[in-house]
Amino acid sequence: MNEGAKTVFAEVIGDGDQTVMLLDHEGHILAGLYLDSRGVDVSGEIGSVLGPIGGDATRAMRHLGLGEWQAILCECTDANVALAPGDGADVIMVAASPLVPIGFVRRLLDRAVLRATAWQLEVA
Repeated sequence: MNEGAKTVFAEVIGDGDQTVMLLDHEGHILAGLYLDSRGVDVSGEIGSVLGPIGGDATRAMRHLGLGEWQAILCECTDANVALAPGDGADVIMVAASPLVPIGFVRRLLDRAVLRATAWQLEVA
């Protein structure tokens, strides 16, 4: 991934304690970056776990007959996380401090989805 791809979501997250990544179905990071609280890049580890979740969510919704999945929100001890389907089998992930309200994380997710779509058109 080139340096420009790492900063694709800079406008979306601003200076806040949050991050955004665009992952493919295998967990490869297409854009964005995830630095932990020590400043260590953990994008690969996070991506490998969360990338395949889009396929899992799609299969679960098909079996339940609930339509297409639109978002998954998780309030956790160490972070609030939101996921949404991207183009094809891609997944957009937003993570923020647990002090950031989950509603704000959801709004960031909406903006991240729009930015990911625009960026993918730019590089196509």
